[in-house]
Amino acid sequence: MQEFFKVFFISLICDVDNMLILGTILRNHSCLHFTIPAAMLLTFTRVIYVSIIDRLSYVPMFQMLMGIILLFIAYKIVTTFIWGEDRYSHSTRPTHSKVKVLLLLVVTDLLISLDSVLVISGISQHIMPVIIGIFCGLLISLFFLPVIIKLVKTFFWINIIAGGFITQHAINSIVNDPKLANWIDYMNDLFPNTNIVNLVTNGAVILTIIIGIFSYIKHHRITIHR
Repeated sequence: MQEFFKVFFISLICDVDNMLILGTILRNHSCLHFTIPAAMLLTFTRVIYVSIIDRLSYVPMFQMLMGIILLFIAYKIVTTFIWGEDRYSHSTRPTHSKVKVLLLLVVTDLLISLDSVLVISGISQHIMPVIIGIFCGLLISLFFLPVIIKLVKTFFWINIIAGGFITQHAINSIVNDPKLANWIDYMNDLFPNTNIVNLVTNGAVILTIIIGIFSYIKHHRITIHR
């Protein structure tokens, strides 16, 4: 259950920016009977995406590379805040080419969902929490997109919490890389009374939170002066 909530939360937060892009495709197709098939199809493709990344996780340097990318993603999330008016509007006008729209959604999602896929692949190794968490996150994101954007704009700490989670998994990914195994063992022997991994992880999470808070204050001041 804990894995499900983590997958759901990260999927929901990481998809906010992505939904601004997918929302332009779904602008005329936001009714419930179209949103559910879209969420199911994107869930299927993302689970395949996660599985591919999991299979590559045993390749030397791959987890380190993914961890570095995740750190960049965490930084981007905590330093990017959504301002301005919503540009998405619900419309129930009929569609004449649902298959074409769904295929366009899949192709676009594969190009823009790398951040959430990388994070989710490091959260859970069990398929059911991944499937259910991704589906629920996508369903809510697609159907309640305007509300989600308003929440993220109102409660800045949602981004910061998500960034902290991502930073934690980024450090875990880096230290679990086979290339670093000997170095980690050496550091543990050098400092037997200190858990180096936990120390670095906690320090990175705290640093991410501090960066997020300062970034919010900076953005908030700029917005007020405007």
